Amino acid sequence: MLITFFGVRGSFPVPDKNMLRFGGNTSSVLFEKNVNGKKVYLFIDSGFGIIQAGKYILPSFFNGTASKEFSILFTHLHPDHTEGFTFFAPNFITGIKIHLLGPSALKKNVGKVLKEKMAPPTYPIEYKDLKSERFHGIVEDEQKIYITSEGKPVYSAGNNKIVFEIKVMKSFAPSHPQQGCLYYRITDVETKKSAACIWDIESRRGGDQRVIAFSKDADIMIHDTQYTDEEYDSDKMIVQGFGHSTYTMAVENALKANVKMLVGFHYNPAHTDQKLIEISGEINKKLQENGSPLIFHLSAERSSIEAENEIIIKDRES
Repeated sequence: MLITFFGVRGSFPVPDKNMLRFGGNTSSVLFEKNVNGKKVYLFIDSGFGIIQAGKYILPSFFNGTASKEFSILFTHLHPDHTEGFTFFAPNFITGIKIHLLGPSALKKNVGKVLKEKMAPPTYPIEYKDLKSERFHGIVEDEQKIYITSEGKPVYSAGNNKIVFEIKVMKSFAPSHPQQGCLYYRITDVETKKSAACIWDIESRRGGDQRVIAFSKDADIMIHDTQYTDEEYDSDKMIVQGFGHSTYTMAVENALKANVKMLVGFHYNPAHTDQKLIEISGEINKKLQENGSPLIFHLSAERSSIEAENEIIIKDRES
């Protein structure tokens, strides 16, 4: 199982020279697995990062090295998690089948949100005119989804060759997003390696017990890290209630869940590369001083984590 980050920023994209190391695109993460010489793809969210992801996977459809059927799981339906879909290259290729799975909020599922987004007079092409074939599904709390070797999502393992098992947790916050957010735990059925994807969460000081139970013993936790403690507690710009976590909250959840690697994600648009490096250094220093085996890693666009027999971090391409 290979996990590649294509968008790691929260709220809105930041095309800024001081954010080039880690990237300024909004949320999109690609999971892929090679099965009998053919790649199976699975995305979480389609923020602006999925635009580059589309260019990355496009050649594999033309040369026959990837299944032309795959899923995009949506955590929720805010623009920083949906906006990139309209520029996603596979949408313009005949024969591509995309399963769009996510929450239903205010009687709108993913399909309806995207249809409204791609409507005249504010958009040059309508949703119905995309060449890809799209299927819409609603995901609920405690649901299980399985991805087959053909890339198709099914809701019972049955006799299918299963590549990924996905467990779902839905959380309701008093603020953002008010209609709930979905967290996903994705397990490589072959290697049993798992990744808990926990973002757009305003966790609790001391840890969120539901998240801890959901993520228990996962190999990787990708967690919302939008604020420092100082920003969260500041009386100058109030961010409590905005629906995002601090680095400390992420570390507390990871430690109590006994995960092996914590990956920071959904960065504050104001945090420069240098700021993120400083934060990461402080966290890893504290973990080492406390004798913790937990590894904290910063996600970066086009960086990957390979989770097979061991967990290997691959730096981003130059």
